[in-house]
Amino acid sequence: MDDHPLTCTPETDVNEVRRMMLEHHVRYLPPVMEKRVLMGVISFYDVAKAVVEEQGFENRMLKAYIRDWPQEEKEQHQEAR
Repeated sequence: MDDHPLTCTPETDVNEVRRMMLEHHVRYLPPVMEKRVLMGVISFYDVAKAVVEEQGFENRMLKAYIRDWPQEEKEQHQEAR
């Protein structure tokens, strides 16, 4: 047992959680604490899933942006290549 385990809060950014887990070589971040109440446990799978979902969302937004790009700008962009 660790008398000072790594902890985070529900507001901790997923990238910070990922950094903590990688830095300390842990697959689980045992206590997710809010004040002094245990809220849950985060696994590396949970973090990886959140990152993949975030990247998928950004990918869809970028594709939508490119698809909706005004025609004149598309032609100028293609001519520049």
